Amino acid sequence: MRTVNALRKELQILMQTKRTSRPPVLRRSLVEEWLYATDLPGVCSREEISLFQDQLTENGWEYTADGQWILMRKTAEEPPDEWYNGSFSTEAGCCLSLLERHPDRTTDAPEAAQRMLIKAGEEGEKRYEAACAALHRNWAERLRKGEPLPALNFCYFSERKE
Repeated sequence: MRTVNALRKELQILMQTKRTSRPPVLRRSLVEEWLYATDLPGVCSREEISLFQDQLTENGWEYTADGQWILMRKTAEEPPDEWYNGSFSTEAGCCLSLLERHPDRTTDAPEAAQRMLIKAGEEGEKRYEAACAALHRNWAERLRKGEPLPALNFCYFSERKE
């Protein structure tokens, strides 16, 4: 059984307060730079869309229009509640180990990795492990080049709280 993470719940609540011709769709964005997408512009008035966009901004969300869709993202320094209900296996352990062994190098922005892991966490264990494997490869290469790792919270790779 899949759970609904706190970020998705937040958006669902905001969308439920809008007058619409039908319930709007909320999906994981197919665009890497964005976390979620909604078709709200196609099912409600401009006034309702404007109100929704104001609420997004008030709640720390960034957004952009993409045709009849709104793409949204929010920085998540810590994983959102109920973001992933699988196990943290080998590749997650490798990512955690790299972050622990290179604390002085974790200086650049983590948003892309956060989005990747949140999306993968919603899709399940196989997708989450594949995302961790991709990060592991990328980070190993960055370290070989002397580049910093992102300042990503360890909780994205284990059940412990920092």
